[in-house]
Amino acid sequence: MTARQAWIALITLMISLGNPLQAREIWTEGVPDAYFQHFIDFYKADPSAMGRWAPGLSKISTAQLDATIKALDTTQFTYLYPMEMKGFELPEQMGTPVEALSLMAVRAGKLIPIPFQIDEFDKTGLIWIEGENDHPPEGEPGIFDDFDELVFMFRDGGNARYSATEHELKSGEILKEIRLDSPRNQPRYIYLVRNNPERSRADYVSADLEAGQIQSTLMDLDYEPDDFTQIHSMAPRLGPHQETSVFDNIYVNISTGILNQKLRVDLDTRKNIKATPIAVKDGPVRVSMLVKARIWYAFMPTFFSQKFQVDFYEQSVTIPSRFAIGSVKVLKFFLMFLRDPRIHFAIDFHNLEGARVTFQSVYGQQQYGVVDGTMSDFEKTMNATRLPGDWLHMDSNQGWEMFFSNHMPVVPNGLFDAFLEGVNMNMFYEDDATSTTEYERFPGATPRLGFQSSGLPRTVIDLMGAIPKLDYANMNSLGEAILALADAEDKGAFEKYDEVVHERLVALNNAGRFTTVPSLADAFIADLDRMNFSGIDRKTFNQLVHQAIMDTTQTPTRISHGKVLQRMVELAEAQGIDITRLRYATMDNTLWFPAWVGEGGASDFHWQVSNAPRASLTGGVNLPSAAAR
Repeated sequence: MTARQAWIALITLMISLGNPLQAREIWTEGVPDAYFQHFIDFYKADPSAMGRWAPGLSKISTAQLDATIKALDTTQFTYLYPMEMKGFELPEQMGTPVEALSLMAVRAGKLIPIPFQIDEFDKTGLIWIEGENDHPPEGEPGIFDDFDELVFMFRDGGNARYSATEHELKSGEILKEIRLDSPRNQPRYIYLVRNNPERSRADYVSADLEAGQIQSTLMDLDYEPDDFTQIHSMAPRLGPHQETSVFDNIYVNISTGILNQKLRVDLDTRKNIKATPIAVKDGPVRVSMLVKARIWYAFMPTFFSQKFQVDFYEQSVTIPSRFAIGSVKVLKFFLMFLRDPRIHFAIDFHNLEGARVTFQSVYGQQQYGVVDGTMSDFEKTMNATRLPGDWLHMDSNQGWEMFFSNHMPVVPNGLFDAFLEGVNMNMFYEDDATSTTEYERFPGATPRLGFQSSGLPRTVIDLMGAIPKLDYANMNSLGEAILALADAEDKGAFEKYDEVVHERLVALNNAGRFTTVPSLADAFIADLDRMNFSGIDRKTFNQLVHQAIMDTTQTPTRISHGKVLQRMVELAEAQGIDITRLRYATMDNTLWFPAWVGEGGASDFHWQVSNAPRASLTGGVNLPSAAAR
């Protein structure tokens, strides 16, 4: 036995015996030691090394993967974590041409360019792609503005800081030093540079709309070019299972009554729900795909269509579901007509025998359902669970994993959940080799995973009907709506809305829930915290809302929503916060693809997601321009 083989065997034994609940498939073949060490040396010096060396690493071992993570001083999570900074976080650089800006870091003693991109958006938060958006751009295209995003990877920052006497800047000037802090790793530093032509060769993810392909360094995704719901395959590019697709199908069925329960319409992804990719912003760190969803009926397109975006990274996919103020009118319109809607959503997997599945709300004893073609008692419990909690985890049993971060603003047994009385919902999980459906390509549920719901809560219908009648369509932001709604309070605009909420809060209070004002405020913030509000820092916004509720609410059974908004405006003015900067909200539901969630298991991976690295401007070091030297 060689030294390398002994090392691999020892690590394999430690993983399998030390924590059997977190056991994973171990890739033992590996690449030659000398080749691997050369790769590590190159990778530590230049982020583009992974892309250039990837073909030669297709047989990398588990031990070598872990050694790579350790060599870069990252965890399994921070290795794959993409970071974003808004333009307003770099106020001195606003107004600069986007093409003039770049990022650099000190790696292996040299100041080098690292992969980055600057993305622009429209007024509703959709990626801005010239000629493709329905709404005007936020700011001036091509100019670094308030809500533009600077995107980069945490791992690409350098552990060393720039020194003008030690590191050469061949051209341009360094504008800012940015520090990246992670609870589990040493600080890293990156540098915002102007007028330097150097660019990294790394390209972590790319898209081909005509071919219907997304390719990252580590994974391939193929789909029908005119319908993103029709995914053909999803397969890893590394390890012994490379090019083995684990995907069968996505199925969505929506059945609803129109005005009454008997006149029903059935819509599904096989016949009349299409999601057509229409444009893409393809950068080295992120691919943002603009998709147009449309309902077809009797083989004809209907009036209903909606644009959304999907963001692809090297090891994650995010669908930033948006809530802009214009959404209120659309939502009210549909709720007027829908009766007893039923939704069934399922992802059918393939080639995942031996995979392990769980989610937060059933994870108490670190239990997993094992995909073996039969439903265990635990899997039956999973199938009957109402909500998954904050996360869902699947170990593929192929050396890589899936981890879903749930950002829907409904905490199980929380405040918003309590207002959904009348809706029957539950997770859908099936592990049955004999179960077949009309929409699958490969027979059997191995596994089939999703959720289903039916009904519409009377309280929600009443609330939508009671929303104050304002001209939301001509408002550009949530902040503008808050000011308008605060003014409307003095005209009694919230009387009906307040009464609907009061009736439900009385019932909850009688049941022993939310019996104090602080508990009510805390529950509201717990739901709200799952959303990302653009324009005001999450912590600051949550504090404004919480304090406004506490200051204006005397009893947990009655909230004056207009007075809460008025107090929010007062508090914001007192703290120098421009409330109109609050543009829109997103639910950034994300599917991560780590090689492993790590020794701490799924709950620890979720902790890292919730305590992700943060970027901040430092006081600066000596940052002269190249010309000055």
